[in-house]
Formats: sequence, structure tokens, C-alpha cells
Amino acid sequence: MSLERRHLSLALAVLLIASAGCSGLLGTESSTGGTDTETTSTSADANGPAPGTSGFDATAIERGHFERLSNSSFTMSLSFQLSTIRDGENQSVFINRTVAIDRENDRSLAQGELVQASGDALTTTTYTADGTTTERRVLARGEEEMTAYRSASPPYDGPVQPVNESSVIDRSLLQSLGSDINWTYTGTEAVDGDSVSRFEATGGNVTGFAADDAVSTNVSANGTTASASATVLVDEDGVVRSFQYSMTTERDGRPVTVTLSLSVSQVDDTTVTKPDWLSNA
Repeated sequence: MSLERRHLSLALAVLLIASAGCSGLLGTESSTGGTDTETTSTSADANGPAPGTSGFDATAIERGHFERLSNSSFTMSLSFQLSTIRDGENQSVFINRTVAIDRENDRSLAQGELVQASGDALTTTTYTADGTTTERRVLARGEEEMTAYRSASPPYDGPVQPVNESSVIDRSLLQSLGSDINWTYTGTEAVDGDSVSRFEATGGNVTGFAADDAVSTNVSANGTTASASATVLVDEDGVVRSFQYSMTTERDGRPVTVTLSLSVSQVDDTTVTKPDWLSNA
């Protein structure tokens, strides 16, 4: 299998595990951008202030995150990148996805982008409202661009599926965050004007994350891990506002870096409008 195809295989594997079917769990517009994060470290007990007084309480976070987002509008973004060096050049695969849930107007919009090492890019936008889901797919290859539209309605037994809200707030990633990672409380910050607690893990403390299996199988086999780090921001309701994961390994003498960024923004303040392209579908 070519390196590029291994990249794509790993990218899809990690994305599926971390986002339960390419929908993601948390998000901002790109990496942590768009969250207006302002660091305001404050004094607190050694365990951290939220949720509760026991520090990183995985059970409370899992419950709070699921219950809060099940009844709130919000915007999620996921960004995944796998990079290595081939023939002396940097090669990367990118996967970006944003999901907006507007409960007041019963609308949802998802946009995903896959950029291969060759530069080919596929952008898929899905809009669900009024019992109908419409999808636009744009494939960019060199100077060529091809656009296709398709739509469907319940019972959705074909390739077009509605925006998958259930996977956006799926608990699998949250459960993995609390499995074996040794989180250290480092202070508080403000995200979208809300206070959040910051927890960090580095090196050997970053274990048990759901992507580890995919990474070790596809990248780290017969290789060595050079560095690993993770950061999570949790608000007082238990909502994981941001999760950052990065690992660098060496395989066949080449450095390979995997980064994953997920976060939630605009809680109770997300409005989805009808896409301009809908009339062309």
C-alpha cells in the first residue's frame, strides 16, 4: 500500500473512532480558533474546580456533556492532520469537519473536507431541515472542480443521510478521555465568555485515548514514539469545550506527526441559515 493510501486509511480510521462516523464530538472553526480563548489562570485546589471538586471526573463530564448538548444549540469542529516526509518533501493529509445544530429552528448543517497528499480535495456539505436532507459534493483536482447535488427524505435508506447529531454528542470519546490518561489540572480560562478548567497530559501519561489503537496499527508499528501530548478544556456543566491531541512517531526512518483537534463553541447561540446553493440542488 502506498504511503498516501496509508495516510488516508489512518485518517479515516482515527476520524471514525474519534467522531463516531465523521460527525465529531466537539468543535471550533479551525483548531482552537473561533473560541476567543483568554487565559486567566486562577488559584484553586490541586484537583481543579470543575466539574465538582474532584478534578477530572470522567463520569460527571460524560454525563454533563451529553445532557447539555442534547438540549442545546451548538457548533462543533474537528480538525485532523497526518504529516510525514517523503522524498524530501512534507506530505500531509487533512480532514476538517464542522457541524452546527440549531434546535430553535430545527435545522442542522455539516461541512466536511478531505485533502489528500496529492492536493485533491473533497468538500461535502449536508443541510437537514423540514424533513429533507440535501447534500452538495465538490471535488477539486488541480484546476478542475466538479460539483454534484443529491437529496433524500425519511426513511433515509440510501447514501444521503441527515446530519448525524447522535454521533456529535456520542460518549465514546469522552469515555476514552477518562480511561487511562493521567490528567493534571493547570488552571482556568475563558471560552466564549464561560469559565473552563484546563487539564493537560504529556509523554507516558497520554495513554488510553481511542485513537491510540489506530495510530499504533497504522503508523507506529515497528516505529518509536517521540512525543505525545493532550489538553482538554471542560466547563462547569461538564461540556468538553476543547480537546487537543498530538503525537510524533518515527516509522521506517521518517517522522510521522498526528494531530487531532475537537471543540465546542456557540452553545445556545448557534443559528443555521439556508445555504445559498440550495436552489441549485
